[in-house]
Amino acid sequence: MRIRDFIETEEKLIFAITSYYHPSDKYLAFLRYCPSESGRRRGKETFKKIASTQESFELLEKNFPEHLFFSEATNSRLQCVPKEKVSKIYYPSQRLREIYEKPGDALEQKVIALSELFSEIPRNKKGVSGSILLNLHEKNSDIDFVVYGIKNYENTREILRQLFEENNIRPLNEEEWLEVYAKRFPGHKTLSFKEFLCHEQRKFHKGVIEGTVFDILLVRDFDEIKEKYSDKKFRRFEKVKIRCSVTDASLAFDSPAIYKVACEDGRIREVASFTHTYAGQAFEGEEIEVCGFLEEVTGKENYFRIVVGTTREAEGEYIKLKKGSYD
Repeated sequence: MRIRDFIETEEKLIFAITSYYHPSDKYLAFLRYCPSESGRRRGKETFKKIASTQESFELLEKNFPEHLFFSEATNSRLQCVPKEKVSKIYYPSQRLREIYEKPGDALEQKVIALSELFSEIPRNKKGVSGSILLNLHEKNSDIDFVVYGIKNYENTREILRQLFEENNIRPLNEEEWLEVYAKRFPGHKTLSFKEFLCHEQRKFHKGVIEGTVFDILLVRDFDEIKEKYSDKKFRRFEKVKIRCSVTDASLAFDSPAIYKVACEDGRIREVASFTHTYAGQAFEGEEIEVCGFLEEVTGKENYFRIVVGTTREAEGEYIKLKKGSYD
């Protein structure tokens, strides 16, 4: 199981996979949809989208505590799907094949059109995730377009940049960016809109096709997944703020986004972001300011890292270019 895959359980709970690495008896995942009397319909079923980290934990604590466990590896409580609870697995690449074979509504037609714009990427290295994967999309839903493999993903971003220049597809306008900003920063303004926009517009991982916003999402190929769940352990400490330089951003668009860094405190060698807001936030050679939680990593190598996005909303946690870089 990899990130961007989804699992449905016996209780009709729908979880998004959150890691490439899993314990032997369960999958690390995050609750995204649950049965409800009102919400998004799929046949005779209706599902509610979970709005926040707090809501998801409260729902599981009250009704489905078996989907929570204390992880000794991360020294924290995580959400999971025990393997015996799995009812169905949703794979983005399989869903894209199904859409090609039998496209349904107008949004699925746009998925095919988007895929064809990236025709240089083999079809078996592409997929579609999110609500479209689950057949829970609405006519105004975004497209979460998946690309498998780091090199394929970088090629897709370059193709998108060229498409923008050739006017074959357009970037988001200010109104659309404001809508994204409101979703990313609900109830808080950890980054100003100006800061957010200056970082986002240079990422080339988001655009608009026929009026529909899409994201391009990286999933590592199987041969690019080198570690195991038990290879590392993490111990979290206090919240800190540092400045450092990025030495390797090859996994900046992954989940978590990983930035290898160099800073005055030589112990801190990595910044990891668990929120999509800070994916692709900086590139190799750039100076960044980071506010997050210090973690000690032990395993084959021992070092410290800063974690950004300890909740989905990541209030008060951020990665941004050193002030002046985007003024």
